[in-house]
Formats: sequence, structure tokens, C-alpha cells
Amino acid sequence: MILKVIAEHNSGHFFECQDKGKLSIERLFGSGVESMKHCSNCGKELKDEAKFCPNCGQSVLVSNEHDEQADVKSNKQQASTDQKYVISKSHDLDEVATPRVTQKQKTNSKQSLIIAVIVAAVIILGGFSFVKKRVVVSRDQLASNITKAVQNQDGKLFLKQFSKDDQNLKFSDIGSKSVVKDIHNHSRDSLSEVGRIITDGQRVLGTEVKYHFSVESKKVLGMFTSYYLTTRRTPVRVLDYTGSGGPVTIKLRDADNQRVTKQLLNSGFFPGKYNFNVTLGDTQGNYWIWAAGDGETIDLTLTSDD
Repeated sequence: MILKVIAEHNSGHFFECQDKGKLSIERLFGSGVESMKHCSNCGKELKDEAKFCPNCGQSVLVSNEHDEQADVKSNKQQASTDQKYVISKSHDLDEVATPRVTQKQKTNSKQSLIIAVIVAAVIILGGFSFVKKRVVVSRDQLASNITKAVQNQDGKLFLKQFSKDDQNLKFSDIGSKSVVKDIHNHSRDSLSEVGRIITDGQRVLGTEVKYHFSVESKKVLGMFTSYYLTTRRTPVRVLDYTGSGGPVTIKLRDADNQRVTKQLLNSGFFPGKYNFNVTLGDTQGNYWIWAAGDGETIDLTLTSDD
């Protein structure tokens, strides 16, 4: 390796290496080599304890302080530069990480929101309209439905004007059919006024019994008032005067001779006429009741032919 001295500096001698470039004496020979001070003005070699250059009179202390201040300033500038670089990089990353929303995208989003609101409003209004037409029944509509059912002797339509509990009574369809038939054939009031008479809480004249119907109302969706009819069940009590003391079997002829249970007799029937076939031991007979919907118990009296 070939070395030669190329310069002198306060921090020590430097050499040029053809293979590795510039190396300090400390790098080459270790820290055991004595370091030398030099005048920053004329370059004169100075002793370690010298405070002034014997050649030009330059203050060595001032020069060193000046160099230290310069080094501090240089370090501060470098730190400032590094900080600016970091801030700049951070700013660039923020710009990359945060996508910009164009005006066109904002407009499209706003239009989509408006369309969604309009569609929701249409659905809600359509739902309200459907409920109002198909579910909600006004008092006038109730009267009209009753009148139509009587005029056409339509027991199903008449039964639909009652509460769900009344509709679900066993054999209520048979009773309803007999009611509209009775009103249609025996009413002394005009059939066109039957619906209004019933919804006004009055009784239709001329029928086999005075039917008791009441008008009730309920809220639908918390907004609309819907009207419907209610009635009271008519229980049946069987009185055996035949003296046989045997078991009693009751069947409803209007329902293909379906057996009527004791529970049904006790709970009651929907208003209307019901025709029974009663078997008591060896005795058999036909009986009927006509429920008025007033809640009063009807006695089904069984007698012998004797």
C-alpha cells in the first residue's frame, strides 16, 4: 500500500492511499500518535498550551471557539434540513393516503341519496295507501258492507265485518248465513238501510229474534281508525225431560252432522239458527235454537213423544 501526506489539519495528518482514498493517522496507526495544533490564520504549528500564535499573534482560543460555533451552526442547519425532509415526506404520505373526492363524485353521491329518499317515501306512502284501502274500514264502509251482504244473502261477507274472535267461533259461518237470510226475508226496514241501522246501534225489525250487534273501533298503524262489529256468544244448556237418564249425543245437521261437544255448548254460539239431531238412548229427535247475540243462555229441552 502506497501512502503520502496530502494535507495537514487541526484534527491530525491525512494520507492518500491509492487503494482506499484518504485515511487519518489515527485510523492508520491508532490513537497513540500525538495530535498537533495549528494556527487557523497562518498555519504555524503550535504547542498544546499556546493561546496565541507566535508568528502572527492570532488568538488560538478565539479561533477554536469560532470553529466550534461554526460546527454547532452547521449541525443545527443539518438538523433543520433533516426535519424539513421528514415533514415533507410525511406531508407527501398524507397526500397519498388521503384520496381526493372529486366534485363529480360528490354530486353523484348526493343524487343517489335523493333517489333513495324518494323511493323510500314512495314505498311508505304506497304502504299507507294499501293499508287504508284494504285494512282500514270506515264507519260508512262498514254500513255499506253489511247492506251488501244482506241484499246478496252473502254470509261470508257479513261474517268478515266482525272481530277475529267472532269469526273464529266454531260454526260461525252457519250462523252468519242464517242471519242474512232472516234479515233479507223478514226485515220490515228497507234493505238499503240495514247497514246504517246496525252501525247506529239499532235493531232490525221483523226478524225471528232481535239480533244484538255492537260497533267497535281500533287503531291501525297508530294513525287510522277502523270499525268492525262484535257480538256476544249464546251458551246452550241441555235439559233432559225424557226420564231415560242415558248419554246425550248432539249433532249439527247444518254441518253434515258434526258432533257438538259439551264444551262448545257451554262456550256459546254465534248469532243465528242452528238445527240439531239429538240422540238420547233409544230416542232420537230434531231440535233447533236461535241465538240472538245477547249472551243469554238458551235451554235445549229434550222431551219424549209420549
